[in-house]
Amino acid sequence: MHFKLAMGKNVIFMLLIILYLLIYVIASRNSSTDEYALLAFKSQISDPNKILAKNWSQETSFCYWIGITCGRRHQRVRGIHLTNMGLRGTIAKEIGELSFLRSLIISNNNFQGFIPDEVGNLSQLQEIEMQYNELNGSIPSSFGFLVNLQKLNLSHNLLSGDIPNKIFNTSSLIEIGLENNGLSGHLPTDICANLPKLEKLRISHNQISGDIPPSLGTCMNLELLHLSHNNFSGNIPMEIGNMSKLQILYLQINDLIGDIPSTIFNISSLLKISVRGNQISGKFLQHPCNRATMIEYLDLGENKFHGEILPSLLQCRALQVLDISNNNFMGSIPNEIETLSALQVLDLTGNNFVGNIPNEIGNLSTLVRLYLVDNSFNGSIPSDIGNSSSLQFLYLKSNILTGTIPDSIGSLSNLKEMQIGNNSLHGQMPQSIFNLSMLQILGFSLNNLSGNLPSSVASGLPDLQELYFGGNQLSGEIPGWISNCSKLIYLELSNNSFSGRVPINLGNLQDLQYLNIENNHLTNDPSMLDLDFLLSLTNCRHLKTIAIDQNSFDGMLPKALGNFSTNLEEFYAYSCGIKGIITSEIGNLSNLIILDMGGNEFTGKISDTLSQLRKLQVLSLDDNNLHGSVLDNLCNLVNLYYLDLRNESTLSAATNLSRKS
Repeated sequence: MHFKLAMGKNVIFMLLIILYLLIYVIASRNSSTDEYALLAFKSQISDPNKILAKNWSQETSFCYWIGITCGRRHQRVRGIHLTNMGLRGTIAKEIGELSFLRSLIISNNNFQGFIPDEVGNLSQLQEIEMQYNELNGSIPSSFGFLVNLQKLNLSHNLLSGDIPNKIFNTSSLIEIGLENNGLSGHLPTDICANLPKLEKLRISHNQISGDIPPSLGTCMNLELLHLSHNNFSGNIPMEIGNMSKLQILYLQINDLIGDIPSTIFNISSLLKISVRGNQISGKFLQHPCNRATMIEYLDLGENKFHGEILPSLLQCRALQVLDISNNNFMGSIPNEIETLSALQVLDLTGNNFVGNIPNEIGNLSTLVRLYLVDNSFNGSIPSDIGNSSSLQFLYLKSNILTGTIPDSIGSLSNLKEMQIGNNSLHGQMPQSIFNLSMLQILGFSLNNLSGNLPSSVASGLPDLQELYFGGNQLSGEIPGWISNCSKLIYLELSNNSFSGRVPINLGNLQDLQYLNIENNHLTNDPSMLDLDFLLSLTNCRHLKTIAIDQNSFDGMLPKALGNFSTNLEEFYAYSCGIKGIITSEIGNLSNLIILDMGGNEFTGKISDTLSQLRKLQVLSLDDNNLHGSVLDNLCNLVNLYYLDLRNESTLSAATNLSRKS
């Protein structure tokens, strides 16, 4: 009896040992499979930082390799996390053998090629993050078999083709991110039939077409819907209003028509909505914020809306961004605009608004950007605007504003950009404006401003990049402090009454690309034969346009003209008192497109080096004292479409040239 019992125990013990050994062999084999798959993955990528090369070694367990996470019980690979490591190469198909893998995160690298179909074998996978790579080809349809997948992010790649319908049958999905690819096709009509948990759907910046499926309204947990920058057409489905948890709705830059369904504004959780850049028409909803009281961001720009809108938005007390630019809205800005106390951006550009800009706009203490461009606002600029202490961008161009520029604008110490051109403002520019040290753009062109510019500026405007004062009645000398604005790119002083010499230190502006001082009363140093200020401009190696027409110079083109930046494309010097010969060095300006030096006192022959300007499209040397025949090699200027050499000695030659051309 005891013998049989002992024998039975021994058999059980032996069976347990065999079972343990069997489990050990299987586990070792499976672990070897994981190691093999990881090494195959490593073999197909380059590692510029040598992180994997040094760390992924068979001398240590793969569970201790950088970016690898293993389960505690079975020592199987559960996670691959290799983000932002500069890895380059393809994804090995062997990755499909990591049967315990739950997280595959390789974002922000330089992976290329196709996504292997074998990834669809990873039945435990919960996260796929491959965004910000260079992956191409189509999304594998095998992804539809990933029944535990919760997060799929393939955004910012080069993927193409249709989105596999099977993906939208994965009921575990919470987030889908496919934006910034080249995906095409349509969304399935029953897109939300099997996505009860979906919270975020991002497929913007693709080429998806067709209607927006009304069934999206059954995605009851959806918080973010981002369909912008595609080719969607038709109406916005009213069923979107059924998404009771929706916070962000982006439909901009599509081909949508009709109006915005009122049901959308029944969503009390709604924070942001943009339909910019469609063909949506009609009048806007009367009371959009009766229920959608939390709306912070409303962008209706670049559509076909009409009628009044601003009074109906005064209940939207949470609004931070209101952009209704480039529509056909009308009316005026109500004095009660100050009730939108959270407003940071107000853009009414390109509509039909009229009336005064109310003083109350100065009570918007959080306002950062104010764009009222291209309307019919009249009256003066409110002095209280200087109370908008957060204002950084002030654009009032192209209205019918009158009066003077209020001194209070000089109190806007955070101001970076100010454009008030194309109005009917008069008087002098307040000195205080030139003390705004953060200014990057300053523009008052096309007004009736007069007086002199300040002779000195305390701050020096160190960040100024663009200065537009053209088309006024400004007088006096061009002040020297402009040459200290070392970041200046555009300098526009044309069509004024500036006099005196052009500052010779404009060459300090090494970033300058555009210089226009035409139609003034400027002179050069009479003690020098050459136009001295042109010499200094040879230091401006980014110059593309120089316009010095219709001034009162008296000198010759310097030979150093040939040392101008090869970026120079346009040189306008019509009727400005230049004399002497056309220097041959002008042929060095190889990228010149327009050369206008008519109406001067040039003598001698037309320089044969002009034929070197192979990109030249416009050549005007009319009304000079040039003589001799027109050079045949001007016919080699294959891009030339306008040629004007008219005067007594070259008229017939110009005609002959025209025939040859």
